Amino acid sequence: MKALKNYYVLYLFLIPALILTLLFNYLPLFSNIIAFMDYDIFAGWMGLGSKWVGFKNFAFLGEGWFYELLVRTIYYNITILLFSFPASIILALLLNEVSSNLFKKISQSISYIPHFVSWVTVAGLTYIFLSYDNTGLVNNLMTTVFGTERAVYMQDNNIFLPLLIITQTWKEIGWGSILYLAAITMIDPQLYEAATMDGAGRWRRMFHITLPGLIPTTVVLLIFSLAGLIGGNFDQIFNLQNQVIQDQTNTISTFTYYEGILGARYSFSTAVGLFQGLVSFILLYIANYYGKKTSGTSII
Repeated sequence: MKALKNYYVLYLFLIPALILTLLFNYLPLFSNIIAFMDYDIFAGWMGLGSKWVGFKNFAFLGEGWFYELLVRTIYYNITILLFSFPASIILALLLNEVSSNLFKKISQSISYIPHFVSWVTVAGLTYIFLSYDNTGLVNNLMTTVFGTERAVYMQDNNIFLPLLIITQTWKEIGWGSILYLAAITMIDPQLYEAATMDGAGRWRRMFHITLPGLIPTTVVLLIFSLAGLIGGNFDQIFNLQNQVIQDQTNTISTFTYYEGILGARYSFSTAVGLFQGLVSFILLYIANYYGKKTSGTSII
C-alpha cells in the first residue's frame, strides 16, 4: 500500500494493460468448460445448454496420430529454437563491438524491422522467391550458377523445416538482439576498464564479462521459449503450408485449426487447447525451477 501511494501515477499506467489482459487472457479461460461438453453452438455453454460428456473429448490422448503430431511439433520447435535463439545473442554481441554509432543504429533498424512484418507477408515473399516459374529468384540463381533443374520447393516437405528456421531467424533475430543489447548496457563499465588495464582483448572481455552479464536475460527468455514448445509458431506454419505438404507438416496447432475450427469440432479443439495449456504450464514450471537452481534467475 505504501508503494501504491508513492507511485500511484505509475500504477495508473498499468490499468489499460491489466484490463486488456483480463479481457483477452483470463476471461476466455471460463470457456474451457466446452472441453467437457458436446458443445452445441446454438445451445451455448453459459446457460449449460450443451450436454456434458466428461472426458470424452480427451480421447485423442490415446490415439497414435496425436502423438505423431506431438513429436513433430516438439521437433520443429526445438530445432527452430536451437538455431534462432543463439542468433539474437550473436548479433547483439557483434553490434556491441561496432565502434561506429551510425552503422550500429542503421544495422539495428534493418535487423528488427522484419519483426513488424506479418507472417502472411513473409509467406507471400517466400512463395515468390521460391517460385517455380521465371519470377522465382532462387530457381533462377540455381539454374544460372549451378546449372540445376528448376524445383518446386514449396511442395517439398523435406525443406519445410529449414524454411521455418530461416524465416523465423530472419524475422526475429533483430528484435531479440534489442533485449540483449539493453542487458549489455546494464553491465558495469568499470569491469571492462579493469579488464582492459589487465591486458584483456575484445574476445576475452566478451567471453568473461559480456556473456556472463547476459545470463539472467538469456535464462528468462529461454524459460518462456521452452514453455511454448507445443503451442507456438501457428501463424508461421499455417501460412507456409499448402495442401500438397499439409499432412506431412501439420503440428498440433494447425491440425486443431483444421479439425476443430474449420470442421466445427469446437469441443475437440478446446480439449486440445486445454491440454496444450496444461503441458505449457508444466514446462514453464520445470524450466523456471532449473533456471533458478542453475543460475539463480527465474521469472517468479
